[in-house]
Amino acid sequence: MSPIDASLCSDIIVQSKHCTSIQRILIIEDSVALQQYIVDKLSHALDLKCDVATTETEAMRLLDTNSYDLIIVDIYLPDSSGNFIGALIRKKNKIFIITASEDELQRSKLVSLPIVDYLYKTDEKTTINYLIKSIRRLQENEQTVIAICDDSRLVRLKMIDVLIQQNFSYVEFENGQNAHECILNKGFKVDLLITDVDMPKMSGSDLVRYIRHRYDKNELPILSLSASQKGSIISQMLKLGANDYVSKPFSNEEFITRLNSSLDQSRLYNENQKLIKKLEKMGTTDFLTQLYNRNYFYSVVSHMQAQAKRDNHMMGIIMIDIDHFKHVNDNYGHESGDKALKHVSELIHQSARESDVACRWGGEEFLVLVPKSSLTALVDFAERLRKLIEKSPVVIEKTILEFSLTASFGVAIGKDESLETIIAQADRCLYNVKESGRNAVGFK
Repeated sequence: MSPIDASLCSDIIVQSKHCTSIQRILIIEDSVALQQYIVDKLSHALDLKCDVATTETEAMRLLDTNSYDLIIVDIYLPDSSGNFIGALIRKKNKIFIITASEDELQRSKLVSLPIVDYLYKTDEKTTINYLIKSIRRLQENEQTVIAICDDSRLVRLKMIDVLIQQNFSYVEFENGQNAHECILNKGFKVDLLITDVDMPKMSGSDLVRYIRHRYDKNELPILSLSASQKGSIISQMLKLGANDYVSKPFSNEEFITRLNSSLDQSRLYNENQKLIKKLEKMGTTDFLTQLYNRNYFYSVVSHMQAQAKRDNHMMGIIMIDIDHFKHVNDNYGHESGDKALKHVSELIHQSARESDVACRWGGEEFLVLVPKSSLTALVDFAERLRKLIEKSPVVIEKTILEFSLTASFGVAIGKDESLETIIAQADRCLYNVKESGRNAVGFK
């Protein structure tokens, strides 16, 4: 893929053909006990299909007939030929090496190979914990886009080789201006940026500075690179907003370790943000119907009422109660009753405007707050919703069980009255409708 020209940002194609969904792996290990331990733990923790081999010969036979997303291989096997790892690499396999040898010369050879990672065998638990973490990371990497910004094509190619082994998608930029145009001006989404410091048109330091005007370190992590011998360059880049720094020339091991560290922090932040939003939603919405609950209603109502008074608008309340709901539970069961509540809630949600606040008020009763309306418009809205509920059967199981519902409505509107007063008026109108036969709209 050639570097992206700024004018083509809207047509960016991310390089991802090399990415694989890690689902089937081959474990090549001559210790049957360790082999079985790895299989059991990986199968349970990650729901992977694992094949095993204890020799190179057995492994090659499996590789001739099957395709694997990852190969976990011990260097020393009973029939080691010395060429096995090279043969696996030439077949473009993703390889994770485990070894009992901690020889420094061998380590230097391992880190220069195009492999996913290597691990020294210690105890079984340490080994499997690292393997599980690494495979989970590979699975997450499949959906992760890395932006590479460096004016040296050779450096970009070196990084691309590493990213491919790590199962990342990637996109290239040859200078800071192109990256700035696409990421900031065009809004192209990347999960991490790797940028050189010294580049033509726009330096990496300026690129980092501009990106931090919009994205913080957790939203878009940045790994900066430089061949500069200036002692202050690392602290300068970190102060500008880079998450981490790697000196050129870099080792594959240091490069991917620092990249993974920045991504791990970003992913943890994003997971925490999702959890916070989920907890906030749980506190403001009804679990069953997904409509707002009373807590949310009372948290926003004072602001909405003040706004209505400033704008001299009327504020309306519609109270809704499903008719004879106890009969639904008695005749069809509580599970069907829950489906009926969700069905009516969906009809209310579909009918309400974006500015309206639709709540489950309690049990089979609902409330809709309409901040800007008239009594005529409120009654028309309630009548349309009443007819919709009446004509929309609750389908429990097609052709086997479905039933119809009706609902009663109470409508009230006010401007200078307190909201509690308007709600009480709507509630009285609803009570009158229920007393006089149900399935109607009452208003005051």
